[in-house]
Amino acid sequence: MSEHVIVVHGDLLIKERLDIACESCCIEDTPKNHLQFIVFLPGLFHYKMACTDTLWRIHVQPKHGRDDEVGMFKHICILRPSELNTIGSKPGFQQMHDVIHHDLWAAMLDCWHMEVSTHHSQWTSLDKFAESDPKWDDIVEISMVIISKAPSDQRDQAFENQILWNQDELLYVDLCDAMNASDVGRVEASFLPWIYIFKAVGKHKYAVQVSHFCAHLHYGYPEGLQKIIYLNMLCNPTGKAHAFLIYSGTGPNHTIDHIINESPLIEVYQNYHITIENAFHLSQCTIRHAPPNMTKTIQKLIHRMVASSPHQFAVGRTTKHVIDDKLADGVMLLQKGAGLLPGNEDDEAAQIEADDLWEN
Repeated sequence: MSEHVIVVHGDLLIKERLDIACESCCIEDTPKNHLQFIVFLPGLFHYKMACTDTLWRIHVQPKHGRDDEVGMFKHICILRPSELNTIGSKPGFQQMHDVIHHDLWAAMLDCWHMEVSTHHSQWTSLDKFAESDPKWDDIVEISMVIISKAPSDQRDQAFENQILWNQDELLYVDLCDAMNASDVGRVEASFLPWIYIFKAVGKHKYAVQVSHFCAHLHYGYPEGLQKIIYLNMLCNPTGKAHAFLIYSGTGPNHTIDHIINESPLIEVYQNYHITIENAFHLSQCTIRHAPPNMTKTIQKLIHRMVASSPHQFAVGRTTKHVIDDKLADGVMLLQKGAGLLPGNEDDEAAQIEADDLWEN
């Protein structure tokens, strides 16, 4: 065992228990008895849950900002009108995950609608822009213009709030896309900005553990072990493109060995489904529901954005709640010597439902 390692995926609680076990074995004589063969990897599913909870704390939780006409909560009123109480108090992971994605789609369409009209007089709408069969160079050029607009010395609090919300949403959606594609390099690149945000929001434990993992990965582990970690951060049981999953769950039964032992039962269960479907002449059956058609809802949200103009700079516009740039705040905290030390925080796990275990 001294020449081998066991890779353990888990959340903060599992990490803390492993640290306690290793500390209690520090007086032993051999590396095996020291439990040095255990290599901990932060569970990326729990990492995503921490990210959604962080965005909720920044943009949704402040109650004095929910009455702003260009605030995030007004967008949620359109996207999830029947779930306002849950999202306002203690949302589930899938709720925030969907809200972030759908709101970002509407925000990006609004940005593009504003920008393409300034590039060509015939591009009066995004439909006209798409019908013109734009070249890839045009798309890249417009994208660069959108992200490179210089900030003004004057203030527009509504515009600033929306830009910060777009920034945080893009960080999260890029992380989700990188995980689904198993782009481990992009996943690793996301760690640093989220460490800063975790620190600023008060999720000190996540900031500490993710930073320790990065330090061990780059400066503590040999090259061969680094490769093993990169190859085992995500898995793709279906073999389909963009369908990588994350080992998740809690308890002693959520291990790779247990999953392998239960695999034959999955095939038996599937055969039962096929037998029933054939007996009752059922067709086009599936255990997964189709994703909801959000086209009309997103169009409604876009119409609201056009009316409220959150992406159009208006000098002197004010809001009831001003959102702080938590990414910049986290950088300043670390530069001032706040350090990455665990502190008192409310890191209660969000409620996990069955649908949360399916990647979107």
